[in-house]
Amino acid sequence: MLRTPMNEWILKAVQIETALLALGEIELPAQVHGLQNEARDKVRALLTAWKARKPAEEKREWKQETLEKGKPQDEELLGMVQELKKESADFTVYRYTSGSDTVETLVAGSQAWMAAGGEYYFGQWDEDEKVLEVGRDDEHDEPGSGLVLKLTGELVHTFSDEA
Repeated sequence: MLRTPMNEWILKAVQIETALLALGEIELPAQVHGLQNEARDKVRALLTAWKARKPAEEKREWKQETLEKGKPQDEELLGMVQELKKESADFTVYRYTSGSDTVETLVAGSQAWMAAGGEYYFGQWDEDEKVLEVGRDDEHDEPGSGLVLKLTGELVHTFSDEA
């Protein structure tokens, strides 16, 4: 994930929203329901205030490359490519470059690996949306982290109706 103001804002929004949802799921004794409701109201107010601080979208020009059975520049992804070649697996490398930022995503079937902003991400690939669902693996019943990354290393987030 790239370290952009929008990504940082989304990460904090996800954390606040998670806290809010968790407060609603904790089964506490009736004697403290009032405090629990007050806490939820305070966290809901915090989330509302945080939403108001949303930064402006950064307009960036991206050079896009789609390389069927291509060679990534990133060493870790290159190692994965070598493993995929041993398995005779089909794969695609997506490379997005903007200024000094390069984001590479290696996709093989329903799995994807991404190198972005000096970090690595693995998860389920959504071919229709062209996004990586971090940590998700339907074959092994792993729900994932809830983070969804575009090919540009930018987070995708939609607020829960419950938040």
